[in-house]
Amino acid sequence: MPLDQHKLGALFPASGEAGRRCIIRAVDVRKTYRMGAVETHALRGATIDIYQGEYLSIMGPSGSGKSTLFNMIGGLAKPTSGKVYIDQVDIAHLDHNELAWLRCRKIGYVFQTYNLIQVMTCLENVMLPMSFAGLDSEEARDKAMYILKLVGLGHRPLHKPAELSGGQQQRCALARSLANSPDIILADEPTANLDMHTGEEMIELFAQLRDELGVTIISATHDLKMLKRSDRILWIEDGRIVRAAKPSDVDFGAGDFH
Repeated sequence: MPLDQHKLGALFPASGEAGRRCIIRAVDVRKTYRMGAVETHALRGATIDIYQGEYLSIMGPSGSGKSTLFNMIGGLAKPTSGKVYIDQVDIAHLDHNELAWLRCRKIGYVFQTYNLIQVMTCLENVMLPMSFAGLDSEEARDKAMYILKLVGLGHRPLHKPAELSGGQQQRCALARSLANSPDIILADEPTANLDMHTGEEMIELFAQLRDELGVTIISATHDLKMLKRSDRILWIEDGRIVRAAKPSDVDFGAGDFH
């Protein structure tokens, strides 16, 4: 069945809509993986509201369910039970094409290992999601150049990833995530492979995007600098959200952060 662009455009409000709204709602989300008779409970009833323009950091030890929650929020996986709503739409009810539309236009992804296409230039990497969204090449080129300038790479559009530093590659990955003007950016350990100074620059860039574009930033991280810069920090342990707090209410010298 062909994708109904008008239906999806009506379902999901455009970026930049005035006012603060609940953009993501997870309700009693559970995820169970089965291998033979063995069951692994990755999520055990996670409930959270995330708001437009919020800078949220998620932390938890390896195997805590952090990545699983991340994938649920990003529409990359479906829960075993429970609901995930984006702009009040239950994404479990979307078909394959509608989910692809959602991931292409509403959500931008930034990965720890950049995941840039090595044979493409910065400009081509940023233009690629636009081509999937149906933007014509001239408009895509102009928009990609604007975004590269926004993230501080306006002088490197024709360089390939191998010709860039780690920080520049991450900036290019961030530019690519902004290609289709998403409401939400999911960033998986975005500073893990960066030196301290470059990591700080990336954190401030995320904050700038939140402030200037109203983009919701959701990051899985253990970087104290990013945690301190967030609006809210979420702790996950054993598949459960065990705590949520503002950085101002957190003792960053406590054992939670070691």
